[in-house]
Amino acid sequence: MKTKFIGGRRAQQDCAPTVRMERALSGFRRHLHQHPELSGGELATTAFLARQLAAAGIRHRLGAGKRGIITGIVPGASPKAPVIALRADIDALPITETNQVAYCSKNLGVMHACGHDAHSAILLGTTLALHRAGPLPVAWRSIFQPAEETGDGARELVAQGAVKGVDAILAFHVDPSLPVGMVSITPGPQSAFCQDFVIEVRGQGGHGARPHNTIDPIAVAAQLVTLIYQAVPRQTDARDPVVVTIGMFQGGQAPNIIPDTVTLKGTIRSFDQAVSNHARQTIVRLCAGTARAFRATIAPTFDDLLRGVINDPTVTEICLKTARDLLGPQHVETNRRPSMGAEDFANYPVPACMMLLGVKPPGKKMTPLHTSTFDLDEKALVVGVRLFAKIIGGWPARP
Repeated sequence: MKTKFIGGRRAQQDCAPTVRMERALSGFRRHLHQHPELSGGELATTAFLARQLAAAGIRHRLGAGKRGIITGIVPGASPKAPVIALRADIDALPITETNQVAYCSKNLGVMHACGHDAHSAILLGTTLALHRAGPLPVAWRSIFQPAEETGDGARELVAQGAVKGVDAILAFHVDPSLPVGMVSITPGPQSAFCQDFVIEVRGQGGHGARPHNTIDPIAVAAQLVTLIYQAVPRQTDARDPVVVTIGMFQGGQAPNIIPDTVTLKGTIRSFDQAVSNHARQTIVRLCAGTARAFRATIAPTFDDLLRGVINDPTVTEICLKTARDLLGPQHVETNRRPSMGAEDFANYPVPACMMLLGVKPPGKKMTPLHTSTFDLDEKALVVGVRLFAKIIGGWPARP
């Protein structure tokens, strides 16, 4: 795979993929798209990526359980050079794809509906290009991370030394609202604090014709959902955004049988940890009060809090300057409002910047992320490689 570099000084070089590399990026992405794997099971994905790295002679090691990849740190031109990590997530979602394309998912019920196939293809292409470029002003490494969708992967790889000695970390996330050729790079908060939860409602089942002889957990759970949706926003300062969503309500097997239990699953999103904690406390209180009122047993359990992504101002400014030079100021958005979505990129404990990469085809509508018809314009893959490589090639030397 030949890659030429253009520009003046090494620190200002720009990676310009050849036509051959553009085809390779599409091939990487389509292979990954056809063979998606859920969080915790990214074995074939990891093996595919590892084969490409091994064929190019790039030092790397697999993560625990053969999930995820951490490449060796490639030294910079100076022993004092900062170390920059580039990260992509590799897992997919439990969604059945309905796109009518040749590269449609072959794994029924699993789909790359969040663009992680594109993230991985971009990072793989960048890694191959940087490896061929020779010594650069900074040292660098690539991280192919599993289990982003469950919020576990970043912590796993941090524990395995992924950011040991790393001074900053960068990542892309595809954005279907931005056209190809545009990026959004904004300092400060980018995503929400997230805490998922499960609520088990236990009553006493019986015949649907005689509810007075039961403790109906469906009625109890329905009341609890209504209370949560009413109380959390009414007991939170309106200037502090918070969203509580119940995404699963499961119970019962027949129309005339009242079940013993109902399970609710939901999520809390906010931009402030104190607000998240307050919402959690409100849910716990409502569970206790509803249980007493209906003589039921209600047990809420909460996952660990996932912090929101906050783009470091210094790192973000470096990325912004490079993007303006490469794409032109008119193609760089700098004031994107933070998303209520969650992203475990926040769990890397080093200065970070997550950039949003436009993937919308010209003149076409796109469905949102996490939908069965999500797809993207593969011209964005080249933009991602060029920008990653340009940022690394132009990173300022440590004083």
